[in-house]
Amino acid sequence: MTAVDWPAVRTRVLALLERDPEQGPTAPPLSAQQVAEAEADLGAPFPPDYRDYLLHVSAGGWFLDELHRTEHGWGWGDNQRGDLTRPFPGPSNEPDPDAAPPPGGWMAWEWARIAGLALIAERGCGTAVGLAFTGPWRGTVWMDNRPACDEIHPLLTANDREATFTEWLLDWLAHMEELAGATPEQRGRIAYCWHMGVETPIDWCPSPSLRGPRKH
Repeated sequence: MTAVDWPAVRTRVLALLERDPEQGPTAPPLSAQQVAEAEADLGAPFPPDYRDYLLHVSAGGWFLDELHRTEHGWGWGDNQRGDLTRPFPGPSNEPDPDAAPPPGGWMAWEWARIAGLALIAERGCGTAVGLAFTGPWRGTVWMDNRPACDEIHPLLTANDREATFTEWLLDWLAHMEELAGATPEQRGRIAYCWHMGVETPIDWCPSPSLRGPRKH
């Protein structure tokens, strides 16, 4: 993938927020020492592009939950994450309701589903975007849709490949720049196109059970 000019990304984010304050504030970047402390506390290194984002763009607050230190240690939002020292198992669906409880019970099974996954962006109603820290999907982004349809599925690029953190972030930034300064009527037309599958942001990638052909 082409190298990313992260300071330029920060400039774009700040310009967007100046033109469209409804996007909300964004936190300043973290220092190298803070990033190292967070990695040590969380028990796993950040995927390289997310680390670059933290160091050069922001700790979060716009589009992503802010990574910050509390009395309980480093974390995001309500601090939901799996065990980041274990490999992320990938996509998972609703269990068979007639199946016997797995060893350790259903709650342990639910936590095992998000092992290696940090939920870095809350999306409402209990859903969130997760970043895989470990395993073969390290560095890709996933939708934890368990409250809605009990699925954890990848967010996909236009060619149906699992999106990296950078692809997901830059795609959303480009879509938001398109909306900046638009009238409510224009925003409505654009959002309608997104809902209909035309130039839809990666962040809106539907569940596999609902996915149809994507339009470009």
